[in-house]
Amino acid sequence: DERRELQEMLLALDPESRTLFAEAALGREAADFFSSDIGRYLIGCAQQEYQEAMTKLKTVHWFRRRRIVELQNQAWRAEKFMSWLRDLIIQGKGAEQALNEREEHND
Repeated sequence: DERRELQEMLLALDPESRTLFAEAALGREAADFFSSDIGRYLIGCAQQEYQEAMTKLKTVHWFRRRRIVELQNQAWRAEKFMSWLRDLIIQGKGAEQALNEREEHND
């Protein structure tokens, strides 16, 4: 079974390599999600939500503090969703690079 072989391989690695391997795999999954139809749809929704919040924020009266906070939170959520995905992808690429360097160093 492919999954069992992968688990055995992971158990043979040192803890740091195991962590790097997990980060690399997660980064690849995030990149796949980012380029999938669902990922593109959700990213588009987040971008649209951010733009709507920023547009409304520009015209809300200064004394409507509760509404200002709601719009700021809406924009923050949308930004965070996109940044979490980007961070996963970047961390994954960094982990892949670190694993490749370890492999080259061990050869």
